Amino acid sequence: MSLPPELQSALLGRRVVFLRGRLDEATANNVIAQLLLVAHTSAGRTIELYVDSPGGSVAAALSIFDVMQTSTAPVSTTCIGTVGGASVLVLAGGASGLRFALPHTRINLIQESLDVPGGKASQTTTQAEEAVRLQSRWQSALAQHITHSPTQLARDLKEVSWLSGAEARDYGLVDGIIPGVRLGPA
Repeated sequence: MSLPPELQSALLGRRVVFLRGRLDEATANNVIAQLLLVAHTSAGRTIELYVDSPGGSVAAALSIFDVMQTSTAPVSTTCIGTVGGASVLVLAGGASGLRFALPHTRINLIQESLDVPGGKASQTTTQAEEAVRLQSRWQSALAQHITHSPTQLARDLKEVSWLSGAEARDYGLVDGIIPGVRLGPA
């Protein structure tokens, strides 16, 4: 579900971008366009990117990640809800010291399955090889932003780990936890 245009415009004016839902090429193009627009309007000021995505396309995640890494403005990422699969790279790819999680978020550290469309054997082989290369690039990029070794990351991706915000902080996926709102009498 997309935001009403007036709300999205107001958020962009405050340098806020959302990645919500399944990550595909259309979603990535929308997020990238917003990041570029906001970065261009006042270079150097931090952009806030809120991520709530179960994952999806590794190529889409790498596209957003590349734009974040080359942006003239630092991108702060915050996990809201659940982040998983390919979208974990977007969360971890925020500017150092500006990667956060809310207290009750969940992060699914899992490698996306390879989607190889059918067709002629030679085409299928080429597409499968490219899918493996994309996954390798995604894993290598993620390994640059965590506190664990690439070998440990590879093991953890095979085990499918669910991490709390605090566990994600300890793993190096985020830098801190945003404190929750205290309800009721103090």
